[in-house]
Amino acid sequence: MSDPIGKSLGRYHILEQLGEGGMAIVYKAYDTRLEKEVAVKVIRTEKLTLETMDKSLKRFAREAKALARLTHPNIIPIIDYGEEEGAPYLVMDFIPGGTLKRKLSGNNPIEWQEAAKLLTPIIRALDYAHKQKIIHRDIKPSNILITESGEPMLTDFGIAKIVEIEETADLTGTSMGVGTPEYMAPEQVSQKITDHRVDIYATGIILYEMVTGRKPFRAETPLAVLLKHASEPLPRPTKFAPNLPKNVEHILLKALAKDPKNRYQNMGDFALALEKLANRQGKAAPIKPKTARDRGEKKTIKPVSPRMVRWITIGIIAIALVFGATRLISSEQMAALFPTSEPTFTLTPNSTHTPVLSPTPQSTFTPISTATPTLMASPTLPVISAWERPGDGMTMSYIPAGEFNMGSNDGNSDEQPLHTVYLDAFWIDQTEVTNAMYAKCVQNGKCNKPRAEIYYGNSMYENHPVVYVSWYDAQSYCEWSGGRLPTEAQWEKAARGRLAEKKFPWGNEAPVCQVGAENGAQYNSCNEHTSPVGSFSPNGYGLYDMSGNVREWVNDWYDGGYYAILLSRNPSGPSSGEFRVLRGGSRHDLENHLRSAYRSRFPPSNVYLDSGFRCSRSQ
Repeated sequence: MSDPIGKSLGRYHILEQLGEGGMAIVYKAYDTRLEKEVAVKVIRTEKLTLETMDKSLKRFAREAKALARLTHPNIIPIIDYGEEEGAPYLVMDFIPGGTLKRKLSGNNPIEWQEAAKLLTPIIRALDYAHKQKIIHRDIKPSNILITESGEPMLTDFGIAKIVEIEETADLTGTSMGVGTPEYMAPEQVSQKITDHRVDIYATGIILYEMVTGRKPFRAETPLAVLLKHASEPLPRPTKFAPNLPKNVEHILLKALAKDPKNRYQNMGDFALALEKLANRQGKAAPIKPKTARDRGEKKTIKPVSPRMVRWITIGIIAIALVFGATRLISSEQMAALFPTSEPTFTLTPNSTHTPVLSPTPQSTFTPISTATPTLMASPTLPVISAWERPGDGMTMSYIPAGEFNMGSNDGNSDEQPLHTVYLDAFWIDQTEVTNAMYAKCVQNGKCNKPRAEIYYGNSMYENHPVVYVSWYDAQSYCEWSGGRLPTEAQWEKAARGRLAEKKFPWGNEAPVCQVGAENGAQYNSCNEHTSPVGSFSPNGYGLYDMSGNVREWVNDWYDGGYYAILLSRNPSGPSSGEFRVLRGGSRHDLENHLRSAYRSRFPPSNVYLDSGFRCSRSQ
């Protein structure tokens, strides 16, 4: 194919060349239809004969379609493919910034914590690709792009082999010619059939290079480098980085084992090893930002007992009665605090579907109870009050103190046993945090942008829940807004509403996808995209989407046996762990996952297309 600069490949007008390799040439282009800059990767065909051209183009089309199915926040997506003058090409998002290769060009080692921060998302992306039966086979620093905001992105799956079980051996055959010598696994050199563990080895080489400032094997020719990978022992990383922790060296030795059987057997285990080490060392702040709880700070305020609450409330009533004659407290304000007849509330969805509570002009708090408080028997505030958080405009609901039954004897083993828990009063967001709200935190410099911006930054989805945020991102937002993530117990009590013994927040009826239905919820892919917050009817506490739409991060570490030993008063979860808990089913989950007691767990640094959060705060 002749020089395409200044010409067009279909709707893509070529602007300049970005890079060139043995397999392809990459150009910067302008997409005239979507009106944005893209990267176009033109596959080299000089070495193809007429006999192999047709077969190769068919193979390319098949692989391009498979690659286009990869949707991960740290993988640059394939958005189109085509052919021009017999030369196939892939079209990808254009990522301004640089590459990891440029960052390593000075041959100076970087702190292992920073290396782990950069590499762990790539390892997670590869774990995702492997589960889709796709192996990269050419992992190297030049294929890891760094966005302007510092996010690592993996590219160049163009030479990957699609490994399907039903395919014949020619698709999973030898890979000697595919890869870059400095990062190729020993089994690629010996021409054995390879699998996903070659990517584990290559990623280990990159980690070695990052923390030592040099590649482990050097030689004058590519063949000599390959032979060293196959036959020479790995130089100990601490030889070049004496201050490197032994545990980091152990991770490298395992990832770079000559025999694939002795390596990590999947990328998920590799990532967990790095994350667990970072948590234990306590230095890798970007991987595990230190919250007040993580620093070991303890509350110095002793929880107020129910007895003291009762006496305080009686005192307030007495004071109100004494001063009522002097009109220091108006009769309207007294009625707002302690209604003698059943108060009501009105839900008025505005143009952006945000639930708005009808205000009372005399009070900041709006009682919206559906039950009449009896002062002598239950001297508490009205069951539901609403308060708008100043920082982001979120409406929070008041959840009164008291006991409830948590878990389920009929559910999964980690939901058992059913147990009684007492919680102090607290506030919780009526909806998930939206993209528009989260953007305020990003603009304030306190939050990272979501790892993928499918919905974030798009005006059509401003009132949809923010997704592709990690547990750390969620906790940072809640701290910025003046709160914290709810505990598991707080979330479950809030989700159950006053139907505490029911299966779902609305009762025992099976959910439906109908917007506004009393048992409505978005689940089981009944809608391709997320729904605006507040689209479905609220539960007994005036809370929306406690089941369906997106799963929600909560504060607790996960322990499958924790319910058997947890505190019966204000439990806050295990002190440590590998996973954080998510609650509530998402738009992709099945009916069973929408139950109020259902628990799921994921590594806190992971992000997902159907996971968001809401915040809480103490009374």
